[in-house]
Amino acid sequence: MNQTDKIERVGELEAQLAALRSQVTASEHALHARMRDEELEFRLSAMRTASSGEKPVQSVQAAYWDLIRQVDVEETEKLVRQLHERGYVIVEGLLTPNEIEHAREALAPIYKGTAKLFGSVPNKQTMHVQNVLAKTERIDAIATLPRLRALIAGILGIDFILNAGAVAMSPDPGCEPQGLHRDDGFYTLFPRPRVPLVVTAAIALDDFTPENGGTQVVPGSNCWPESRQPDPADVMLCEMPAGSALIWDGAVLHGGGGNSTERSRRTLTLNYARGWLRTQFNQYLSIPRERVLAMPAELQTDLGYHRSAMGLGGCDLQDPLAYLERLQEAGGDGAQSGLGYESREHTQEAGSR
Repeated sequence: MNQTDKIERVGELEAQLAALRSQVTASEHALHARMRDEELEFRLSAMRTASSGEKPVQSVQAAYWDLIRQVDVEETEKLVRQLHERGYVIVEGLLTPNEIEHAREALAPIYKGTAKLFGSVPNKQTMHVQNVLAKTERIDAIATLPRLRALIAGILGIDFILNAGAVAMSPDPGCEPQGLHRDDGFYTLFPRPRVPLVVTAAIALDDFTPENGGTQVVPGSNCWPESRQPDPADVMLCEMPAGSALIWDGAVLHGGGGNSTERSRRTLTLNYARGWLRTQFNQYLSIPRERVLAMPAELQTDLGYHRSAMGLGGCDLQDPLAYLERLQEAGGDGAQSGLGYESREHTQEAGSR
């Protein structure tokens, strides 16, 4: 075999190897897609069971049962399936006009204070107010809306928790579009397509329009392989009235649009993850303990102050919220060594003598 024949043969082998790799990749993609579909049906089956079955004894499942019984299960399932297929869904009428105005009033002083920081930066940008739950209790009612939480549970399963927490956003007039990105990029060990790991709910406090920077999404990109890049024609700008919520799978490509108007556009976002993932922001340090103890029970759960259905998240073999209550009663940090079962038993024995 001469040199030319050898080169041709190597080229043929490389082409065959590339074809085999492509077949393996396609096979793996199909397998992951099938697993994703099966997990969806499991979640929806759990929802239907909760809507019609007897209330379970286990506390986490009982809380889920209570939640599902408060909502229209058919509507929730329809929205979950839409998000599964497209990567996003728009929920209109999540907030009433009064709730919209209440949220605007609650966030106004926080926006104003944050504007001083952002005002020192000359470039037009989107203002982000992080950790909103620590700065006002006036959005608790929004964060605990059954219609919203049931939808998140339908997407992530029973053990969802707040991931990046609550963030208020407001793009400056003249702000440029944000680059397209995914919210679940922290979790690199899970191949795509994958079950939803992260979900964001962007609640519009002003209308989302093409002019004021409504969020852009790439429909279906939640099922794309990592390497695939969108064409401009793939990108869709979401329009919706104030009070609506745009909810997307963290795997879908998205980004804020550019604001060509003379006014900002206010948004409240709530970002969630599956309860067995490490959260993007540490919710246990972000929010004062006294504030946590005063929150609605649903919000305490969403911040991670509960033991999961599989027993994750306990503290010294106790429910974390009950432990927190006892810790605060005992004087706070430094009292942990006396709150274990062994110390409690010792105290009880001493008291009985």
